[in-house]
Amino acid sequence: MPASAIADAADLLVQKADVLLERLADRVMASPAPGSKAWYAHRSSTTDSLKARLLVRIAIAHQAHFDLAEDIARARTAGAQWSEIAEVTGLSAHQARKRWDAAPVAQHHDSGQLAIW
Repeated sequence: MPASAIADAADLLVQKADVLLERLADRVMASPAPGSKAWYAHRSSTTDSLKARLLVRIAIAHQAHFDLAEDIARARTAGAQWSEIAEVTGLSAHQARKRWDAAPVAQHHDSGQLAIW
């Protein structure tokens, strides 16, 4: 099998899993219907809602045994504390920080795309 076909399939899997994780976060957070005006308004209302959304994504992905490094880095950038991340992953703040604190939190504006791998 060509390596490029495997890479393309892996990229598609990541994209589809990310979309599914977004929908599941919407369901858990009881968000308005995806794509509706209320949905877009709800998603972009405040940094706190971004942080809350990322924490829900982390909780779901953690239960499914996904790699959480990127979502945790984004949650930290959005203001999530280690204690909050620990709460949704079932770890202590010290354990969560030890596991996922590879680098200091970067202060940048992300694209809004949330990755799970």
